[in-house]
Amino acid sequence: MANDWSIKNLYFFLVCLVTLFLFVGGAISAINSAMQLAIPDQPNVPLTQVYFREYRETGEQPVFDPPALEELEKRRAEQEREYRSYQGWRKRSLLNSIALMIIAAPFYLYHWKQVKPKPGKRGFENEN
Repeated sequence: MANDWSIKNLYFFLVCLVTLFLFVGGAISAINSAMQLAIPDQPNVPLTQVYFREYRETGEQPVFDPPALEELEKRRAEQEREYRSYQGWRKRSLLNSIALMIIAAPFYLYHWKQVKPKPGKRGFENEN
């Protein structure tokens, strides 16, 4: 039994622990990124502030100075660019998480195979 806790086996156990944490973290991140792609977050601000920054309440009467049509089109194009950029970031995050899982899994499996007890060396079997 003392042979099971050698420095070599302790190293294998520690590598297994670290790679298991990496795999689980990658899986959690992959699920989160996939959910963000499937169900994107919506801003929690009033629609008038998103599209019409000129809308403001002053005193008793709200004031609205509508912008020119070109300005509205420019804002919409900017929002579309930001949305595409954010979607690209979500996809990269998902791929990074999957890559982390793919890299951690073989390290874990290899080191876990090295730790397996050898036949005939368990407990009291050889103590005659």
